[in-house]
Amino acid sequence: MTSQLEPLLDFLTPLTSPFLAVVVILSVRPVLERFSSALSRAFAFGGVVGSFFLCYKLLALNEAVAHWLSALNTPLVTVLVFVVLPAMYLPRNRYYKYFLLLPAVLLVLGIADIFRSYAQIPQEHRGFYWFLIRPAYLMGMVAGVIVLVQPFLSMKWFRRAVRLSLLLVLLYGGFAFRTSYVDYQQMLERRTEADAAVMTITDTVPSVNTEGRMLYLPSAPCRFSADGGYVQGCNIELFQRVLQLDFSGAISGDPNTLNTLSVLSAAALLFLLISFLFARIACGWLCPLSTLGDIVGWARKKLGLPYYKPSKTVKVSAFAGGLSIAGLTFLMAKAVPHLDKDGAFLGCKIPSFPFCKVCPAQQVCPVASGGIDDYPPLPGTEWAFGFFRYGSLLILAFFLLAFIAARRLWCRFCPMGMISGVFNRGGMVRLKKNPLKCNSCGVCEEVCPMDISLVRKTMDDRNVSSYDCLLCGKCVEKCPRDGCLTIEHAGVDVCSSRFRSSNSD
Repeated sequence: MTSQLEPLLDFLTPLTSPFLAVVVILSVRPVLERFSSALSRAFAFGGVVGSFFLCYKLLALNEAVAHWLSALNTPLVTVLVFVVLPAMYLPRNRYYKYFLLLPAVLLVLGIADIFRSYAQIPQEHRGFYWFLIRPAYLMGMVAGVIVLVQPFLSMKWFRRAVRLSLLLVLLYGGFAFRTSYVDYQQMLERRTEADAAVMTITDTVPSVNTEGRMLYLPSAPCRFSADGGYVQGCNIELFQRVLQLDFSGAISGDPNTLNTLSVLSAAALLFLLISFLFARIACGWLCPLSTLGDIVGWARKKLGLPYYKPSKTVKVSAFAGGLSIAGLTFLMAKAVPHLDKDGAFLGCKIPSFPFCKVCPAQQVCPVASGGIDDYPPLPGTEWAFGFFRYGSLLILAFFLLAFIAARRLWCRFCPMGMISGVFNRGGMVRLKKNPLKCNSCGVCEEVCPMDISLVRKTMDDRNVSSYDCLLCGKCVEKCPRDGCLTIEHAGVDVCSSRFRSSNSD
């Protein structure tokens, strides 16, 4: 079934462009305000998509432009535009069940693609190879399952379902979700040949790293997960790659450098567009590193241990510490192209990706996905005079302590989240408050994992979004005042506080 759809999918390539998501989301509010009936709105959105489709095809007539547009494309956009966004915007009335047919169809197509992949395995090699499924179908399946279960779950359990689903995909997806039998075998070969003692990350190929495209999410899915995880890695790894580019080669017209620059610039733009569209939602709903940290926090809670509420000085210090570590390792990444034959710059031995070697994800994620035997060897003291050896241990200790003792203190230190936080103001998502309904009870501040007091204190501004907010929705979930707090996307209310739902768990 899925193979017969390939020609159609090639024709529908414009529907995988991130610019489509931007165009559609920016048109949501004008369409909803101008048209009242569901049919007229459907035609209006169809016109928006059709117009974009035509413009894309015309621009793609230029070979250079077509190559650049292609580097940006990802099936994630199609899933966002046609599955996730409608699930956010459509009212939960009797017609919503007809929309649910789409995620149900995607679920069936994903299962069919797995059977197709297994049917193509030579008879003599038949066996169990986990889930052989192409990225587009897996993304559709995951989104489809999440959308289908959402009507039956409270926000608390829906958030947990989303985080668990994404944790499994991003942590175990590097080996559990390969595109074909051949791809699975190549993955096994890479894992046996990988030299863990080498301070590089070139021995992994994430599942979606195909056709010269890289996908980075605004969170911390680590490249050091088994066979690289599912996506390319975190945004900090991306910026390290950009810093290591030899721009002199691009100026001189070197084809390899130009191709690398094209891929990386497309990946960076795609990351920024996703951040603009969804701000820091990824930190509250998607990030596997924070999910693993919250499991540690859950254990602390079950043991009945109190948590420490950090002072403003501690919060600022954590932010400054994360910024300093990122800045220092970025400077080292910039020096990587200028290393001598011994791998040193001015006598300082530097690994390929400096930040990755002190980030706790490169220790936590391999162990979580492959067991204690996959714990990477610590860098020797010859690397930057011991900076990477002791730095990696100290930051790992801080990561564990931050979740054991103080909920999400780590998220103030995390450079991955710092970038997404910029879009909490001016992006497409915001947290709104109706001051007339607020009685300053303080529930929002009490349940906030980031200990943000702005939501409670602000009485003269409806927009209470802040840089540190993870948009986890806990304040909306627990607020005891109907309609007091609302998460808004592109000017449309997605969810609001309800007294009954906030006290039902």
